[in-house]
Amino acid sequence: MSWDLSLPGLGPVLHLAGCPEVLSALQEAMPGWPVEVIKADVSPTTIRLHRDGEGYCQHSPALPDGLFLTTPAQAVCSLIADLVGEYFDRHPDCIGLHCGSAEVAGRLVVFPESHRAGKSTLTAAFAAAGYRVFGDDVLALTPEGLGRGLGIAPRLRLPLPDSLDPGLIDFATRHAGPEDDRYRYLMPPQSQLAAHGEEAPLGALVLFEREVGLMIPEILPLAPGEGLLQLLCQNFAHDARSETMVERFLPLMGEVPCLLLRYSEPLAAARALGDALAGPLPATLHEIRLASRPATQAAPLAAGPWAPEEAVLDYPLGEELFLVDATSGAIHRLNATGRLIWQMLRHEPLSPEELSELIGEHFGQPSARVLDDVQALLVELAGAGLVSPAMSITAAQ
Repeated sequence: MSWDLSLPGLGPVLHLAGCPEVLSALQEAMPGWPVEVIKADVSPTTIRLHRDGEGYCQHSPALPDGLFLTTPAQAVCSLIADLVGEYFDRHPDCIGLHCGSAEVAGRLVVFPESHRAGKSTLTAAFAAAGYRVFGDDVLALTPEGLGRGLGIAPRLRLPLPDSLDPGLIDFATRHAGPEDDRYRYLMPPQSQLAAHGEEAPLGALVLFEREVGLMIPEILPLAPGEGLLQLLCQNFAHDARSETMVERFLPLMGEVPCLLLRYSEPLAAARALGDALAGPLPATLHEIRLASRPATQAAPLAAGPWAPEEAVLDYPLGEELFLVDATSGAIHRLNATGRLIWQMLRHEPLSPEELSELIGEHFGQPSARVLDDVQALLVELAGAGLVSPAMSITAAQ
């Protein structure tokens, strides 16, 4: 027996053959993204999965050579990954954020972190604490800056750690969905999972650190640049130009606070963060850094005036400045002092000594005391191809 499946936003996109257990598990794992089962057609669908001996074989544009899958839950994981990719291919106006998200006081708490960093467990903890979740792995960011859920249930890695709060373990057990030895889909009550296409404004961008033994979760304000860097790293728009991504995310980071959540146990962390975001937010804290990247190996520094390369675009955010090399797409981050130096160079070419005099005067310090730092920053900027001796730029023009 075979079926064609049609989904909102995609239409008939998936064909299943000889695997009713996968169809059932897929419908369970996407309770907010309704699957319409239609009569199988002879026309090819984008994604196809059929039984292959004791397992299943999947083909799609991302898997042209096929992929063998051993369990229904594993097949569902793979199919959902392809469906998400297909969704963003067909909705290029949206950016896919690799993040967990939960609704607190009508706004989304978004925690973009890397693979296996704990997003899914923290999302499950928000659900266990009574909050609505928009997803544990992906959130669509609309052109208006709203977060849009896709209606996919959170997925937990098994076995669950014994260190979790018993209340969270009990919640994950009572609301267990499709699973195998590696993963379990969590099926929160229907009212606690946003439906496919449901939107909400962003309320906070949260980075987190797990620290074993921390009894009380800590919530600290971060510079907006920390959040911007995380969004630039944790998204699915890999083909988009860097300056395009910065321009999309920059307005958000001017409005949405960036926080650091330090915690040991996820349920306690979700409750603490929910309580904090329901009231006044902490004031923004600006960290001071010399540059975005480790210093490159020192090289002889030209004594003459230096000037920015023409292909470098700059984007201010708070006290910091983000530089985008439009040629390579590389993104660099400067702190307040680096931003001041860059702005001076934008105004006119200057030598290290001239920069040191101006910086020293600005901060009330002798120029000799800041010369080494200015030279070190110029070495970094030059090593990254962001500045060149002014005579070289003039000659090239």
